[in-house]
Amino acid sequence: MSIIRKVFLLKSYVLNTYYKIRSFCFNFSFNSLNNHDVTRNDLLNAIDDLERFERSARIFDRRKNCKYFQLQSLIILVLNSFQALRFLMLNITDNETLRLYAGDIFVSLSERKVLDYIVHVGIIMPCMVKIFLLHHNKFGRKSFINIFDEYKESLKQYKREFSLLSTNESSFRKSYYILIKLYNYFNLMVYIIFGLAHISTAVINYSSLKPFIIQLVHTALIIAIYYFIISSALWFLFILALVALFSCNSIDSLITEYDKLNSINHYAWTNKLSFYYKINLLNNWIDCFNAQSAWLMYFAYMYAAFHNILIFFYLTQFTFDNLGVKTLLITSNILILLILYVSNYLGSLIAQKGSLLYMSIYRASVDTGKSNNLEVALKKLQVLERFKARKIGAYIGNYIYIDNNNALILTLECASLYFLFCANIHRNTL
Repeated sequence: MSIIRKVFLLKSYVLNTYYKIRSFCFNFSFNSLNNHDVTRNDLLNAIDDLERFERSARIFDRRKNCKYFQLQSLIILVLNSFQALRFLMLNITDNETLRLYAGDIFVSLSERKVLDYIVHVGIIMPCMVKIFLLHHNKFGRKSFINIFDEYKESLKQYKREFSLLSTNESSFRKSYYILIKLYNYFNLMVYIIFGLAHISTAVINYSSLKPFIIQLVHTALIIAIYYFIISSALWFLFILALVALFSCNSIDSLITEYDKLNSINHYAWTNKLSFYYKINLLNNWIDCFNAQSAWLMYFAYMYAAFHNILIFFYLTQFTFDNLGVKTLLITSNILILLILYVSNYLGSLIAQKGSLLYMSIYRASVDTGKSNNLEVALKKLQVLERFKARKIGAYIGNYIYIDNNNALILTLECASLYFLFCANIHRNTL
């Protein structure tokens, strides 16, 4: 009886999940989210769901209370690294026995080496994020993510105002809520597409029973473990978008607050000191984010840009008889381009907002005269000097500033590398 009951419970769970996904697919629209008035409780519930998912998928342990979290995360990383090495080996080797037991799902395709390498890249990049998260979880230092925990605490107290979002809190609250919802469903969608693509490829390239069984075993293994690694990679992209939105809303809020202070003839000098304290707080937090994510941003950015050019080179310089192969390459190329240029856009947005804040403070008259006003003036000069020495915004590797100019330079450098490939690599040599 207990077995029958468990079967019925499992069936009920699967059906409920299916109906939720179907309901979302038919009813989801950006307009409904935009028109939805997100309350504090709505966002708190969404954040609680997100934190539970972070722990269950072994992404990030904010509370540091999950037993064996680091060990389980390390096992996930090692298993996925082996899968990445397996596809890299399949790309290199021509040994039929190795290819048989390694479960090469592209065995019957002439473009198998290119496809194996694309899958290798698709696994190794999320592994980079997992290494970063393991390192970030290990140390007890203050994380840049802690500011979102502080914001969550402010939501629990109805009349409490978060200092960096004094005028833009409702706008950020709605953006935060939408991002969480998009992450929840987009994560599931990517995983389902990945699993279906692997299974269908193995079925389409069926040659005989023994290789097919081996391929299915390898496919089942990679589908089981890839969920955790892709969830971590998409979570980091979600955090990047959240950091950009928080920075932009905070800077907008500071600009509005500064304009109000300048419009008041007899303001309390402590108000302006508090304002400059908020600027330093935001600056310190952005510097903390840049420092803690420096190596990941640098290596992931360079790795993605290089492989995007490589894929584009293959697409433009070689012909493919199989439409599915060309579709996979085009999709990979577009996805990497989207990640690169959306990241550039978000970074440039912070840079533009930071420049507006700098100009607002710079153009305002310097407060002088009374001793209190002199203290404010010195604080203002200190803030302007800091802005001048290091611009507020996102950095790649903590030293390449992301703005419109550097985005253009990146595009031109990618184009020059593409032409270098065209000049030195010929079809006959591959």
